[in-house]
Amino acid sequence: MFKDKNTIIGFILLGLLFFAYFGITTMQSNETKMAREIEQRKKDSIANANKPKLTTEQVLTQKKDSIDKEQSNTKVAAGTFSNSLIGTEQLTTVENQLLTINFSNKGARPAVITLKHFKNFKNKPVQLLGDSADKFGYQITSGSGVINTAQLYYTLVSNTKNVDSSTTIIYIAKDSTGKALTHTYTIKPNSYLFDCTIQLQGADKLVTNNIINLTNNVLVTQQDNDISFERQVPSAAIPYLNDGEYDYYEADRTRNFNIEKPVKWIGVKQRFFNSTLFSAIDMKNVTVDLVKKEDSTHQLYAARTNMNVPLNNGVAALQFYTGPNDYKILSGIGMQTKNIVQLHSNPFGFVKWINRGVVLPVFDFIRNHITSSIGIAILILTLVIRLITAPLMMPGYRNSAKMKILKPELDKLKEKYNGDQQGFAVEQMKFLRQAGVNQLQGCIPAILQIPIFFALYALFTSNIGVRDESFLWASDLSKYDDVIKFGFNLWPLGSHLSLFAVTACITSFFISLYSMGNTPDQGNPVLKYMPYFFPIIMLFIFNNLPSALTWYYTVSNIVTLVIQYVIQKFVLKPEKLKAQIEANKKKVKPVSKFQERYQQMLEQQKQAQQQNKKK
Repeated sequence: MFKDKNTIIGFILLGLLFFAYFGITTMQSNETKMAREIEQRKKDSIANANKPKLTTEQVLTQKKDSIDKEQSNTKVAAGTFSNSLIGTEQLTTVENQLLTINFSNKGARPAVITLKHFKNFKNKPVQLLGDSADKFGYQITSGSGVINTAQLYYTLVSNTKNVDSSTTIIYIAKDSTGKALTHTYTIKPNSYLFDCTIQLQGADKLVTNNIINLTNNVLVTQQDNDISFERQVPSAAIPYLNDGEYDYYEADRTRNFNIEKPVKWIGVKQRFFNSTLFSAIDMKNVTVDLVKKEDSTHQLYAARTNMNVPLNNGVAALQFYTGPNDYKILSGIGMQTKNIVQLHSNPFGFVKWINRGVVLPVFDFIRNHITSSIGIAILILTLVIRLITAPLMMPGYRNSAKMKILKPELDKLKEKYNGDQQGFAVEQMKFLRQAGVNQLQGCIPAILQIPIFFALYALFTSNIGVRDESFLWASDLSKYDDVIKFGFNLWPLGSHLSLFAVTACITSFFISLYSMGNTPDQGNPVLKYMPYFFPIIMLFIFNNLPSALTWYYTVSNIVTLVIQYVIQKFVLKPEKLKAQIEANKKKVKPVSKFQERYQQMLEQQKQAQQQNKKK
C-alpha cells in the first residue's frame, strides 16, 4: 500500500508524536489531579482543625449511642429470642481423667478445654479452644432477622453424673412463642471424645430446609518450644474425611477454600494435637477461612469453618475430639482418623507402611515391655532394625571386604593408567567383573538407609510418645537439643548447636573414612575430600532435627561400624575371599546389558579423550 519510503517514515513519526502527545497530556492531567487532591486534603485538614473538639462526655455519649444502636439492631434480629441476649457469661466445669472442659452459657459451647497430661512450652497444661474469639454456633431466623446462637445466653438446666461415670450437661434457650434450642453434652470417662446434641424445637420456623449453618472457629496457639516445627506442613493442616477419602489442606498461609463433596469430619491440626468435629450425617458445603498468625503472637493460625449440617427430626448429632495426635487412640475412633498422624514424609509416602507395619509396633512393644526410657527404646529399636536389614546388607559388606583385598591390585592398575581416568575406569570395571565384584551391591547399605531414615523422621516428628521425654543432655527428644546456645543467629546453623547432631556427623565421618580405606584412590578431588565435606553438610541439616532422630542416626552409625569390623574381621575370612576371587577370575562372566552399556559409554569417553589429546 505504502510504496513511498518517505510516506512510511512520515506515518511512523506521526505515530510517535501521537503517543508522545497523549503521554504528556496524561502526565499533565495526573499532575493536575494530584495537585487538586493535595489542595483538598489541606482544606479538609484545616476544616477538621477548626472543628470544635468533643468533650470526654460527648465522646462517651457517641460511643454509647453506637453501642445502643448495635444492641437495638441485634435485638431486632433476635426477635422472639431477644430475652436471651441479656445475661452474664458463666463457666461450668466438667472433667474426666483426661480432660477439663469449661462450658460457657453464652452460646452453650465448650469455651476452654485443658489436657491434663500434657504441658506447653511454658510448662502449663495444654489448653485448646482457649481464646475468647473462639465461637461455636449456628444461624437461626427469629423475628425480622437472622442471629447466631453464639450471641445468646442459655440456661443451664442439668449437670448430671450418670451411672456409667459419664457426665451430661444440658443448656436451653427458649423464646416467647414456645420454640427452644437445646444443647446436650455428654463427657465419657477416659476419653478425649465427647458428644454434642443440638435439638431445635420448632426447627421448621428457625432454619431453612431442616439444615443448620454451623460455624466453628478455632485459634491454634503455640504448644511446643519450636514453633517452626508446628508451622510446618503437614504438622499444621486442616484434615478431613471427604466422601470417604482422607485428605487435608495445608495451613501454611492465609487463604480460603471450599470442600465440594460431603464431609464426615473436619479437624484443625498442629504438630501434636488436634480439634476435630464429627457429624452423624455428612456435612455439606464446607468452607474454611485460614488466617496465618505471626511468630511474635505465639499463635499459628486461625481457622473459621462453616458447614451445612442436616437435622434428623430437628436434631444434629455431633462429636468433638480435642486431644493428642496419638496413633493408637485415633485408630480406635476409626473413620481414617489415624491418618491425622502423618507417619510418612513426602515424597516418600510409602514409608507410612513401614512405620505402621514394623517400626511403630516394635517401638511400642519395646516401650511397654522392656524399658520406659525413650532414649534406650530408640537404641534397642536401632539394633532391631539393623538385625532385620542385616541379610540385605550382607552382599554390600562382602563387596566391601573384596574391595579391600583387591585394593593393592587396583592401585597398581591406577599407576599403569596414570592420568588416564577414562582408561582406568574401563579396565577397573573389567577387573572387578572378573573378580566377581558387583559394584552396585556396595550401594545397598546406603540405599536401605534412605527409606528407613525418612520413616523414622516422620515417626519422631509426629509421635507424641517422644514429646517431653528427656535423655542424656536432651530435655525433649521431640525437638533439637540446644545445650550449646550462641545467643545470636549464626547462618546456617541457627542460634544453637545440637550435640546429638554433632555425634551423628562425627560417626558418619568415621564410616566415610572406613569406606574410603577399602576403595582405590580415584584421583578425583571431590571424592577424595567427600568424607570431610559430607559431615559438615549433614550438620547444617541435622542441627534443627528432633534429638530422637539424631540419636538414632548416631547409634545406627556406631552399629554399622561395629558390624563392618566384625564381619570383615571374623565372618568374611580373607583367605576364603581370596580363593573365591581367584576362582571367579578363571570363570567366563556373562555381561549384563547394563554393564555392557556402561562399558560402551566408558570406551566412547576414552576415545573422545584420546582424540582431544591428539588435537
